[in-house]
Amino acid sequence: MPDIAPSLRQTPPKLVAVDLDGTVVDYHDQQATTPSKAVIDAIRAVRDAGVPVAVVTGRAMWGAVRTARELGLDDGFASSNHGADEFDLASGEITHEAAVATRPAVEAFLAAEPDVQFAVARGLDGWWHTANFKRDLHAKWGGVLEIDEIYDRPAVRIVARVDSDNRYGSADRCPHALRLAERAALDPAAYHVEVGYNGWVDIGPPGVSKATGIARIAEYYGVSSADTVVFGDAHNDLTMFAWAGHSVAMGQAAPEVRAAADEVAPSVWEDGVAKVLARWF
Repeated sequence: MPDIAPSLRQTPPKLVAVDLDGTVVDYHDQQATTPSKAVIDAIRAVRDAGVPVAVVTGRAMWGAVRTARELGLDDGFASSNHGADEFDLASGEITHEAAVATRPAVEAFLAAEPDVQFAVARGLDGWWHTANFKRDLHAKWGGVLEIDEIYDRPAVRIVARVDSDNRYGSADRCPHALRLAERAALDPAAYHVEVGYNGWVDIGPPGVSKATGIARIAEYYGVSSADTVVFGDAHNDLTMFAWAGHSVAMGQAAPEVRAAADEVAPSVWEDGVAKVLARWF
């Protein structure tokens, strides 16, 4: 681990927010691993000091809640689906949802690529998906839907997916998915689009991001952005980095993600979150 520069934040934060995959868990090719003991102990030390810890992730709600529990979080909030929804870990209730109309987005992607696969996130149910959607990752599956059934109700998150040779967890976003998103050309006033690593394009509500997710949680606690520290490793963390008073990128993150952070931690494989938190707690 490199020496900690004296210019780095030394004052303990009043709120800590952590991304999940690539930040507190080693994702590799699927979301199947659990946090290390070092990270769990570090999170416990933060909470023992009276500082709340929030989860802010691109994962669907069911996956966010599962790993939050594994981190030892029995209260507080988990913001999931890139800020589109939120779960109260103490009450076990969904406390926020922002949804979008599914038909215009799905039709635009089908016009761009007839073989595109779709899934929608529905609370703790898991992924509801079209029959051609590749279930090649560890996930909770709600069931199969026809396209017309996807049109039936708004969704907090729509996934459009194409075949990809880009590995999940790669530092670079999938070029096939980038081209698909460009061809679909959704109106940014109506949808927020995030391009992932292995053929995924996430579609959610406009103006919603990890930044809005953590800002809402900070407001619950009466904590300012200046007193919030956030950890992340991917492009969808950049809005959160810009909002927070101190942002920490994981060592294995892409160069542009590391460049946007106030501090670069050791990699997820080196328990970077735990090593940075040890400076304060």
